[in-house]
Amino acid sequence: MADYWEDDIEDIEVEDMFVGALLGGAIGDTLGCFCEGWDRDRVKAVEGLTDHYRGRVNREGVLTRPAGEYTDDTQQTIVLVESIIACEKVDPEDLSNRFLAMWREGLLQMYGRAFRETLERLDRGLAWSEAASKDHPSNGAIMKIAPVGLWHWATGENILEDAISASHVTHQDPRAVAPAVAMAHVVGHLVTHRPLDGNEVLDVAEWSARPICESTGELIAQVRTLLTMNEEDAWATMVQMPEAARENAIPSEAQATLVVALEAFLRSEGEFIPTVERALLTGGDVDTFAAIAGTLSGLYNGTSGLPQHLVETLVERTRIESLARELYEKTGGAL
Repeated sequence: MADYWEDDIEDIEVEDMFVGALLGGAIGDTLGCFCEGWDRDRVKAVEGLTDHYRGRVNREGVLTRPAGEYTDDTQQTIVLVESIIACEKVDPEDLSNRFLAMWREGLLQMYGRAFRETLERLDRGLAWSEAASKDHPSNGAIMKIAPVGLWHWATGENILEDAISASHVTHQDPRAVAPAVAMAHVVGHLVTHRPLDGNEVLDVAEWSARPICESTGELIAQVRTLLTMNEEDAWATMVQMPEAARENAIPSEAQATLVVALEAFLRSEGEFIPTVERALLTGGDVDTFAAIAGTLSGLYNGTSGLPQHLVETLVERTRIESLARELYEKTGGAL
């Protein structure tokens, strides 16, 4: 075990944290699938928001995703896990090849503009290092990055380099990369530092983001102030953070997404349902907000902190759990 481990919650095994992280992220993502893009008032009007999964219905009333199925957030996270397991390292070329192969087979789902443009460039023969979006601050990097932090849990070394490499497969805009790097560092930190110390978490996120994108570090620093506000005032402040701010919702911008997830996780003191509900009730790109917040909470609490009714009804739960355990084993297990 790493020598900086605290003694307070040693009963949660590291392997269980891996499982909790991947399942927690998938649960948050799947809960938010049906209401992705909704404004806050519309989400707030849903009764029993986290009682069960709901299918996604388009404007014509057609079911486009059944209840219990995750979105691209979890799908891309799984692809990154599979790539790390196969290569026993973070290999951006292998990751890009996996994405391209899945895209050509029509297996990728619900992805955004930056990811689509990257795949189109890869399909035309561009190298992975040249194909990624360079001017989109969207969520494609941060939403899948947690496995990098898990991969380096024992020492924390190489998180920076590997998080940048994994991010650059799809996103090279510093406003997208810095939040992903910060998220990967926070994930690595949470595996080995107990009990939860919000100031430490924010310190880790801020110092890892600032060298890449100063504005990301500045937004992370504001989380401390947000946590002193009541929930409504904090939300009103967060909704103004994105560059493309919209009324009553937060769009897909990685800097604001990280703030939303950290605020939800720390305000709820890590407890899963309050964390995920807070993220969902932000409005906007809520499946991603809840996926990232759910990853943090699932990691910190382990599987015992996850709501069993949502674990049991999650599509491909067994596969996700198996991949989490295999990733843990590939790290060499407990030190």
